[in-house]
Amino acid sequence: MNSIDFTNVPEFRLSGFDLVGSGPLYLGYGDDENPVDGPSFGTKVKQSKAFSIVDPIIKQVANGIDVSQTPSWQDGGSIRGGRVSHCFRGIWLHDAGEGVFVSEANVSDCVFGVVVDSGNSNLVNGQTTRCSVGLLIGANPAGPNNAHGSVVGWNSRHNKYNLSCQNVTLGHYLGGCNFIGGQAGADQGGIQIYNSKGIMIDGGQIAYANITVDATSQLVLRDVTFRGPVNITVATGGSFDAKGCFAMAGATLTYNGAPFSGNTP
Repeated sequence: MNSIDFTNVPEFRLSGFDLVGSGPLYLGYGDDENPVDGPSFGTKVKQSKAFSIVDPIIKQVANGIDVSQTPSWQDGGSIRGGRVSHCFRGIWLHDAGEGVFVSEANVSDCVFGVVVDSGNSNLVNGQTTRCSVGLLIGANPAGPNNAHGSVVGWNSRHNKYNLSCQNVTLGHYLGGCNFIGGQAGADQGGIQIYNSKGIMIDGGQIAYANITVDATSQLVLRDVTFRGPVNITVATGGSFDAKGCFAMAGATLTYNGAPFSGNTP
């Protein structure tokens, strides 16, 4: 099946389709032969007031599902189920592509699994695995009205960076999510908070992770379960607050290189 372009289509439903492009397969973080950014796409949605995409299988294109320019704040659509793999960006919400609900999606083997560069969108009960960056939340380039949506019940595991928040100015909520491991299996996966305010991770499990918070960022953890080695590094000027968290037996935690209980005073 060829790419499907819904630019300026006000309303549509699309269900149960397969699309395989001619791009390279993803081979792992940092490999020069991985998919690169470009004009190819699986499905493009632009200026659509209402849409539904259900159970797609998309792979080997630059952008698997590309959503932008939702006409107004009450408009939006949904992406449910399916599998997207071997893309530069698996699912991309950008350029005021707001009010989008993504649920039950399985995204793997991409440079960027799910990228949320717009505001007011929600990811629920899905998975990103074996990507360079599983979830990228932010505004790239930095722009107005970014983020301030939610990610709930998401499993981002065995990516080089399971979560990266960049240039978030209005906060973002992540509830009941699991961020576990790196691409090799039992190695460390990254959680990166860069130039971002009001990032809250509430519940879920963090394991085999290196968490970094830069000098301009704020990260709040509530009721998180830690398993395996977790190392937290917060630059001078950065804000980190952890309360109600629980370290399982055998978990080893550090905060700026020193042993850490899992909770800040």
